[in-house]
Amino acid sequence: MKKTLSSAIALALATGFGTTAIAADHSAHAEKSRTDLVDYFKAKHPNRPVEDYIHGIYGYDEDRRMQWAAEEEFPQYLEFVERGEELFNNDKNAYMGCLVNSDKGVSKIRPSYPYFNETTQMVVTLEGDINRCRTEAGLKAYGWKRGNLAHVSAYLGYEARGEKINVQINSEGAAKAFAHGEREFIEPRGQLGLACASCHVYNASARARSDILSPALGHVTHFPVWRGKWARAGGDGLGTLHRRYEGCHKNMRHTAYKVQDEEYRNMEFFQAYISNGLEINAPSYRQ
Repeated sequence: MKKTLSSAIALALATGFGTTAIAADHSAHAEKSRTDLVDYFKAKHPNRPVEDYIHGIYGYDEDRRMQWAAEEEFPQYLEFVERGEELFNNDKNAYMGCLVNSDKGVSKIRPSYPYFNETTQMVVTLEGDINRCRTEAGLKAYGWKRGNLAHVSAYLGYEARGEKINVQINSEGAAKAFAHGEREFIEPRGQLGLACASCHVYNASARARSDILSPALGHVTHFPVWRGKWARAGGDGLGTLHRRYEGCHKNMRHTAYKVQDEEYRNMEFFQAYISNGLEINAPSYRQ
């Protein structure tokens, strides 16, 4: 798969993301990348069902899986889910009819993101739309990465548990956004010359000191997450996917993008698409 993805990125770069192939069949490249990734992990861990990748590292280590299962019986994030429900209901008029598919019920909101907006020609994320709906209703936007935004997002994720990720690519613009996100994911970055794929594809399941490197497949299904590391650093421990992106880039000694910038939105779009068909199980506990 490494060769396949690298070759695809080289082609995309050489043609400036405007190829006839993309125009003719918008999702062909993305679907090949998705199936290549799934096949890679099937070959690497043939005894692990694909649907289990929503559980991240806990499919690699039985002791940690038992610890995680015990934590999930009385999860520390549950109070923030309840807080998110309260916040959502307090400003329900701002969200209903504004968030995608909110008219179909709260459980249908989270599975509708991320998506490519054909009018703005940009990827839209759930957290981005929560703040857009707030400001359009005359409410103050939440701070990014943690706090109230993560709480509302966690509530919407909790309500959507069991729903499946189903990101669509139906236009050249969406195909370009996917290709850009894929490039951000697999190209080496920063002083250490690492790519996201270095850890989360090629070395997924390997140990980095006391940590186990998580797989890219299913990565987006469980965000926001509650992390012990974040709780120990101060705050309530709950954080968004883009908070994690920022932290990873800093660890790679790469200048992090701003949360919700195009680079992170497109990378989320890429990661969500490659996890199509997997169940949402947000929020979740991580180390």
